[in-house]
Amino acid sequence: MKLKYITASLLAAGLVTFSGCVNDLDVFPLDPDVVTSDKAYSTAESYTQALNKIYSVWALSGQDGAGSSDINGLDPGNTVMLRCWFTLQTCPTDETKNAWGDAWVSSMNSITWTTAQVESIEGSYQRGMYIVALVNDFMKNIGNAPSEINQAQYAAEARFCRALAYYSLMDLFGRPPFITEDNYSLNPGQLETRADYFNWIESELLDIYDDLPTQAEYGHAGKAAVDALLSRMYLNAEVYTGTARYDDCITRCNNVINAGYSLADNYDELFMANNGENANASREIIFPICADGETTQSYGIGAIILGTRASSPERASGIGSGWAGFRATGNLVRVFEFPSDDESTWTDENILDKRGIFYSGTKAVDITTSYATFDTQGWSVYKFTNLNSDGTAGKNETFPDTDFPLFRLGEIYLNYAEAVARGGQGGSMETAVSYINALRARGYGDNSHNISSNWLTANANVGGTTTSVQYGNLLNERQREMYFECTRRTDLIRYGLFTSGSYLWVEKGGTPTGVAVDDHYNLYPIPTTDLSVNGSLEQNPGY
Repeated sequence: MKLKYITASLLAAGLVTFSGCVNDLDVFPLDPDVVTSDKAYSTAESYTQALNKIYSVWALSGQDGAGSSDINGLDPGNTVMLRCWFTLQTCPTDETKNAWGDAWVSSMNSITWTTAQVESIEGSYQRGMYIVALVNDFMKNIGNAPSEINQAQYAAEARFCRALAYYSLMDLFGRPPFITEDNYSLNPGQLETRADYFNWIESELLDIYDDLPTQAEYGHAGKAAVDALLSRMYLNAEVYTGTARYDDCITRCNNVINAGYSLADNYDELFMANNGENANASREIIFPICADGETTQSYGIGAIILGTRASSPERASGIGSGWAGFRATGNLVRVFEFPSDDESTWTDENILDKRGIFYSGTKAVDITTSYATFDTQGWSVYKFTNLNSDGTAGKNETFPDTDFPLFRLGEIYLNYAEAVARGGQGGSMETAVSYINALRARGYGDNSHNISSNWLTANANVGGTTTSVQYGNLLNERQREMYFECTRRTDLIRYGLFTSGSYLWVEKGGTPTGVAVDDHYNLYPIPTTDLSVNGSLEQNPGY
């Protein structure tokens, strides 16, 4: 990464103003390449700007608009952190396949990437480490903040952002470079094991917990965001550390549930252009990546919305032309229920569970060849939209207003239910059933599809296939509730299905119907751009 690891005396790429949420971002008029810390941290306002710069990295490529990048050598459109996270967590899975001819697409669709440079891998890695660098610099300076700054809370929010960045790096790459304000090095090494990263992230989150409000200002991290991240980590702890932590997952889910959040009445409003302003939607959103079509233009959420529409969008979405890229696999469509098993009768309008938000038209349910077949194969996914809840369009046809809910209450209900089903203590099957039924009632519109406790632990076929796994109903429910929300790769790995030959989908392993791939694909490679300049790093096994 060209920026490398920022020293305590430098804050790269200037600062931005981000009041409450990234929606309010303005560029701070500093040198676009570098600004010394004595100028960057000179007023109370500058500390707020520095904190908000840290928050903005998930949403923005750079501070001079959608065509700018904070990191030299990274394409500002293709490497927004949210866009990269979306690509890496969905494109290799049973949820979507991309139709573009870009060099990275085939290997990402088929789980056949190598150490050759792939923009989404490079972007996730470098921008994650950029957040780490910004926070390290911030922590070196926060102790000098004037009295009107709540130093403890500001430091806690910054450390949350660093912990979240390291979580994403741990999940994707296993053992990234490890550096904080206390162990600065031009060539930082790695911790010994992935479990060491898990333990460090956990200790950071526990340490900052009491310095945060329970529910933070929208767009900022509070205790509930910490609990939500910990619940996701604990649910996957056996993957990361070899030891299950279901009891702890339940504890953290209970904390979030008791923090005052509630399910939105209408599922689709969670993914609309005014989801941050609409109280019916925002009441469920614990921690969003904020967007605004006028003041925070980037190709983060834009790539998800424009990338899932045809060049001439099939129905109103609040955008101009689409990019004809990501669309649903047959596995994703088949996880939803229709009035008949006869697929020739299926349309997007007769899905019984209204969480399935697609456009079918005359498109085939299945993708048989991903390249250049967007208009004929695979239903379009209309879950995220640049339309407001009243039907009006967002402010800009290219850059949506839609916030991305990185954590929301719906996921917490699912985490709780799975942790209980897998034997975790501190919860109850009765409560787990009630949470799943609440999600299903919202989707179906009534209680006619309620489940019982046996459903939680039963073996069930997954993804519309004949592959049966224990807790398969919960995996299917997670997909119905959370598709395109960047959890699917992690979920499949937890179930042992991402690389396995027992559950297949189109192009897995590079074949039309899918084959098993080697287990080393459960992690992405450490980019050679960093390995080549940092002799302290080791590549992941298999690459």
